[in-house]
Amino acid sequence: MANQLAGNPWILDGTSLSTVLITPWIKVEHFEYSGYTAGGVAILADRNGNIVWKAGGATDLQEVRSGKVGWINGLQNLSVAQNSGIITVYCY
Repeated sequence: MANQLAGNPWILDGTSLSTVLITPWIKVEHFEYSGYTAGGVAILADRNGNIVWKAGGATDLQEVRSGKVGWINGLQNLSVAQNSGIITVYCY
């Protein structure tokens, strides 16, 4: 699966690591991590590499949600490639 950045929410493929996905400031409502394998980890950072959210998969493989996020300076996916999953980004 490829990243889908058109529309809202954005869908990030947890296995496709990339350089910066979004460069301008964005206002994020929250993140969700789902569809991962046991031991899955989702890590998102701003465009400068500062981690803005890190989520470990739940033992029952249920969706993991962040709290309210707010403004961040760009976005990049740093997820561990061997752990599948989908990261959903809900923007304001």
